[in-house]
Amino acid sequence: MLVSNIMLVTLMGIGCALASPLGTSDGVYNTGTGSIAPAPVGVVSKFPGDRGQDTTTLLTFTYPPEVAGKKCFFAFYLDSTASVSGSGKLDLFSSLNPAPDITSGWGPGNQRDQHIGRLSACVGDFARWDAIYDSYLTEETDCKAPGTVEGYELVGVYDDDFVSWNPSVAGLEIHYYN
Repeated sequence: MLVSNIMLVTLMGIGCALASPLGTSDGVYNTGTGSIAPAPVGVVSKFPGDRGQDTTTLLTFTYPPEVAGKKCFFAFYLDSTASVSGSGKLDLFSSLNPAPDITSGWGPGNQRDQHIGRLSACVGDFARWDAIYDSYLTEETDCKAPGTVEGYELVGVYDDDFVSWNPSVAGLEIHYYN
């Protein structure tokens, strides 16, 4: 069953054991240089004038002991302080490996793996799935074993896109519940 925005709000409203995020760490990846910078804000940007210096956000999730036997799913929320321009479309990819710490270059690149889906970012609301290419965490999924570490990347879709958010109050999270 696809977890819709309505179901997510319902789950929060009835007080299910719902928690997030699962130990995220974020970095901003420069697709032109391969550098990873600290991310005081989450940001994805693509502009024709940036000459191939697009930025994506790399995320690492570590599953805590509390997820054992529970269901997990992605939620991407932007509070009222977020900014969206252009299409507001973001593609979510899994990564072959979680991102390393801050670096001036990450060989052999961002290590994108599976294209999970496409989201429409909405300021003051949860993003909506426009397309789903993998059911893992786009639907209610058995949580991975505690201690599992996974990496993901949020990427702008079109040539003129900018999305930014404060990761301490918003962004991509993995929610879990009974």
